[in-house]
Amino acid sequence: MTEQLPEPVSDKRPKFGGVRRGAPDGRVEPFPLERFMAFIKVLRVQTRDFGLQPLRLLGSQLYILDEICRGLAEGITTFVILKARQLGASTLFLALDLFWAFEHRGLLGVFATHDEGSRDQFRAQITLFLKTLPKTHRVLDEHHNRLMLILKNSSQFRYLIAGTKTTTNKLGRSGGCNFLHATEVAFWGSADDIASLNQTLSELYPHRLYIYETTANGFNHFADTWEIAKESPAQKAIFVGWWRNELYEFGDDHPLYLKYMPQGRRTPLTPIERRRVKAVKDLYGYAITSGQIAWYRHHLETKCKGDQAMMDQEMPWTEDDAFVSTGAKFFTDESLTYQMREARKAKCMPFVFRLTQRWEEIAVQRSSINNCELKIWEQPSPFGKYVIGCDPAYGSSPDADRSVICVGRAYADRVVQVAEFASPSASTYQCAWVLAYLAGLYRDVMVNLEITGPGTAVFQELNMLRQRTAEMVSTDKNADLRNCLSHMRHFLYSRPDSPNAQLAYQWRSTAETKIWLMNRFKDGFELNRVQIFSLGCLDEMRGVVLEEGSVEATGRRKDDRPVAAALMFWAWEKWVQPKLIAEGLTWERSQQIEKQGGEDPVDGLVRRFMQARGIRVKDRDQ
Repeated sequence: MTEQLPEPVSDKRPKFGGVRRGAPDGRVEPFPLERFMAFIKVLRVQTRDFGLQPLRLLGSQLYILDEICRGLAEGITTFVILKARQLGASTLFLALDLFWAFEHRGLLGVFATHDEGSRDQFRAQITLFLKTLPKTHRVLDEHHNRLMLILKNSSQFRYLIAGTKTTTNKLGRSGGCNFLHATEVAFWGSADDIASLNQTLSELYPHRLYIYETTANGFNHFADTWEIAKESPAQKAIFVGWWRNELYEFGDDHPLYLKYMPQGRRTPLTPIERRRVKAVKDLYGYAITSGQIAWYRHHLETKCKGDQAMMDQEMPWTEDDAFVSTGAKFFTDESLTYQMREARKAKCMPFVFRLTQRWEEIAVQRSSINNCELKIWEQPSPFGKYVIGCDPAYGSSPDADRSVICVGRAYADRVVQVAEFASPSASTYQCAWVLAYLAGLYRDVMVNLEITGPGTAVFQELNMLRQRTAEMVSTDKNADLRNCLSHMRHFLYSRPDSPNAQLAYQWRSTAETKIWLMNRFKDGFELNRVQIFSLGCLDEMRGVVLEEGSVEATGRRKDDRPVAAALMFWAWEKWVQPKLIAEGLTWERSQQIEKQGGEDPVDGLVRRFMQARGIRVKDRDQ
């Protein structure tokens, strides 16, 4: 009896838990909003534009405060905040730091930032708060230096420096805490410092509050922290765009308004402005005004010198705009955002391979989405033609530490990803077995194998397996997808057209050929000639940059999956697409064939007749 396949599931990041909300010993007290607003009214701050002034909360600050209040009401105590620059967020949180220490006697607080300069600046602001507060609203300090603030009510704050180097400062070694304000987290050098601090946080204190706030800094560890916060039920991710600050708007009577909006509200928007205005409305329900567009254009021109990538990182419209890679970004935000949205809708079937030192023991088993090595978005079609890109571990570069196999269904006008295998533990011979299995599963395939370094061993193993195809007899005849040996045998035996034919086309990566490969893939990706469903691949593509003449992943990020996808695309464009164009097998035509269970015999006869004589019919729309 055929074993039932797993139900397709979303390809999303794993969730991790925290304190169970509602647990009797871990309840959270609501935010004391009225007392905090009374405290805010008597604070004085040094502002860039108006000097020493009473603190009046901006729209951006009120939005953050509202979101924190909602989160605490739901039992959430950890807040990860991604913000634009100059929104007053740091000032709000410094006021909150002091208020929380006043409000809750014996508080064990931590203020952590990335460097000493920022620490000194924020400490100076707290000193100003302490000096200018009326006696009715403050608690005197007993001790205040660059390391610690101790108040008369036994509350204390430690000032910690994470540093910008990749080596950890082991922030959590200095003791536990029940209140944390971590600022400019994206500029911390080591993700281990965040993990170390997390180990010190109380899970029981009823007034516990943990805030991680920052602007973006490329696709580093904070990008991962942000994605985790969005998925976790124990955390709340808060994005604060530039447009939440009401000061970032020119009124109709502003002298610069008509310079940037010469026709007033009827001034046409640029394509990127139209897309982003729509995105803000769709995602956040906020309508951008013409005065905000005028301010944005002025800031882009004068502050960022027309550099859109810098503007996106400093003044993002949406969270997707905020993460901009260092160096020259290779894939555009627009194309990545579009495909990311499509990929999140797609369902996949997750599997894991059982790989030993004996090829006859290879097996594929159902798995969870969090632990799988193989994702299948579309099972093989008897009418489909397929291409495969394979990048063995350490094949395309010394940093490529995973074996990745990308499978795509080929059409005349596009190639669509249908499966992906990615594993850091598969050896070269095991990579060859998985490649043979997937190629046999999808049957009508063209394989493009990276043979630099370990890829040669993969190719040699394929040749060795080919000589032993007669031994590959599976006893499991019913479980089609899991019939590994049968699929391997099919590819190894039937793929070559002659005794001397190769099992796979070979690609050898050099600095020059990798640029060719990735640029062709980039063009196809941005022209929607290739559809990627792997969120892991799209995430890695966001971190690929063009820097000093090379196309590489930035920082600690990887590009194993994009390279495999690029090899797949190259195989399609160079070797498979021309034949499919001649046969007229576009995506739309292939869907029709799929629905009717095969090509109509008469249609096939006419198509082959016209193809043989080089007759082409002009498309009605041309």
